Amino acid sequence: MKRISVTAICAVTLAGTGGQALAHPHVFADARLEVAAGPDGNVETMRHVWRFDEVFSSTVLLEFDANTDNKLEDSELEDVASTVTDSLAEFNYFQTILVGGKSVDVKPVTDMKALFDDGQLIIFFTTQPAKPVNLKSSPSFGVYDPTFYTAIDFTDDSEMVLEGAPANCTHKMVVPDPDEALAQNQATLTDAFFNDPMGTQWSKLLATRMEVTCK
Repeated sequence: MKRISVTAICAVTLAGTGGQALAHPHVFADARLEVAAGPDGNVETMRHVWRFDEVFSSTVLLEFDANTDNKLEDSELEDVASTVTDSLAEFNYFQTILVGGKSVDVKPVTDMKALFDDGQLIIFFTTQPAKPVNLKSSPSFGVYDPTFYTAIDFTDDSEMVLEGAPANCTHKMVVPDPDEALAQNQATLTDAFFNDPMGTQWSKLLATRMEVTCK
């Protein structure tokens, strides 16, 4: 496997940090999320677009440019997409779906695509809940790297789109403040939370998310 998949894309838990202080991200990406529901109100797909910063993108170019022509051919982009898919699978593709406070995993990603545009790496992929998620259950859909290596940001609420929802459903983007989130939940946090090796509990609190409400 390419080195970049270990040092950045995979964003493995930083050695020795456990669940102590929040680490500073080293990779940055602007994101878009489109949640699409079917006629029955069940979520069918979550479409993602991530545009990475130029520094990280140049590292990916250097790592995957097998013929050293300073660009990525289709086969090299396929290699990038395959590596990203394999690397993110361990972390549920940075997905956080909550229904009634309980997490829902996503199915394996099969359509990861990568391209370079104006010096930046862009990846496109879709995810699907591993079990039915109906909008009437007031779910939330978050995107967050539990290892804190990658900062995935949504520039504004227009980058979180809900499609096919019943007329009585609304959605909003929530960007948690880490200090405030921890303070509000301090009474319920345990040692297991702070030592969670996969960061799943951190993701529940700190993911930028779309919250859906149906009247």
